[in-house]
Amino acid sequence: MCPLFFPLRTSIRSFKIFKIDFSAFWLQHAMVKGFTLVELVVVLLVAGILAAIAFPRLDISTFREQGFVQQALAAVRYAQKQAVGSGCNVQVSINAGGCSLSFIGTPAGCPSSAITNTVSGNTNFCLDSDAPPGSSFDASFTFDNIGRPSGGTKQYTLGGRTIQVEAETGYTHEL
Repeated sequence: MCPLFFPLRTSIRSFKIFKIDFSAFWLQHAMVKGFTLVELVVVLLVAGILAAIAFPRLDISTFREQGFVQQALAAVRYAQKQAVGSGCNVQVSINAGGCSLSFIGTPAGCPSSAITNTVSGNTNFCLDSDAPPGSSFDASFTFDNIGRPSGGTKQYTLGGRTIQVEAETGYTHEL
């Protein structure tokens, strides 16, 4: 209800102000609210048809496979951080059964034990996801106490995705 004012100069000392009120215009359009029953039925019908077509195409296994690759990447990165942070060598094992990390007891004075996931409390870092079907890989390597992977650059193919661990830096990424 904001009226508009237009000043009109009639003399140097006085102004005439014309007031235009649009309140009747706004009240007329404010009374139109809601949807008709036909509009609601059409929207529900279209949503039902889309759900019937899209739902069978939704395959949760692809999301679980992608989750496995992401969790494997995270496990390798965590292993490197553990190796650098503790000053001990850490072995990484990734296979269709899951991802495990363990201290291997070198250099002297380091423990020789499995590393547990601080979130789940489990030693399998890829527990809540599935390895890609047909994957027959066995990734096993060690990070030394300054974060370098043993044996240079490593590449592991998990289904249609490849994880690479760079030599010298230990940088882990998906190709």
